[in-house]
Parts: sequence; C-alpha cells; structure tokens
Amino acid sequence: MSGISVSVERPTEAGRLHPVYDADAGILSAESHVAREWPQGVDVDGNIVLDVDASGVLANFDLHVGKKLWPHGEVNWPGAGTAKAGDIRFSTSALARKSFHLALRVAYNPEDRSVHIAIGERSATRFVCLSEDCIALVDGDDLVGFLVRGFD
Repeated sequence: MSGISVSVERPTEAGRLHPVYDADAGILSAESHVAREWPQGVDVDGNIVLDVDASGVLANFDLHVGKKLWPHGEVNWPGAGTAKAGDIRFSTSALARKSFHLALRVAYNPEDRSVHIAIGERSATRFVCLSEDCIALVDGDDLVGFLVRGFD
C-alpha cells in the first residue's frame, strides 16, 4: 500500500471539519462540531494525526508541525464548483495499518492564512469540501492532503 486508502461518501454534518489554530500548542486542527468518540486513528510519521470515528469517517486532524516551520509559498484554492461536499471514510486496510511513512510538505500563504498540507508525492485529482475552509485532497482512492484557510 503506497497511500492512505479512503473513499468519498455523501456529506454529513459529522464529516464537516472546521479549522482552528492553537497558538500555545502550535497545532493546526480541523475539528467536527459533532461530538463523538474517535476510537481509531491514522498518522503520517506523527506529523499529522487523523482521528476517525467508529464508522470510519474522518472526525478531526491535527498538524503537529509548528507554524514557524511552515515555509511560505503559494496555496492554490480550487475554483468555485470544483470541490464537492463529502465525507472522507478510511478503508479497513488503512485503519489496520494506522501509521504511514509518506512525505509531508506544508506551504503557507500568510496573506490569506491558507495552508496546503501535501501527503505523499501525488497531486490531487479530486477536491472534497469538508467545510468552506477545509478541503480534502484525493487522488484515485488515496488521501493526498488538505487545503485549510481562515483559521485564527
């Protein structure tokens, strides 16, 4: 397995993720407003932790790379209508593996407070709107990153 295998499901309120930046901890999170248990998780070298609910849906993620380490760069947000709302559901094989060793790159545009988190070497062919300010990047059946903006 070369990537984090996921499927895109119809959108639910539980799958909407909203970005928050904790300046004290130096962690960028995207959190669901629907309270529930996160009994499962997936991580990429401990640098990004993806929390998953009992049904396999992404419920939260935390980027454990501090903001001062984010290189400044261009962040390209998809055009209107390009991203379709959906939930990210992890495959049973991804949940069984739990930990992945994939390249993680972060680009930060401080002007509009947007971040591109790239997981692995592949580019997105599909944009999944998790909220107005959080988009999952998917290529085929693999999660390849996130776009996040508007966090405080």
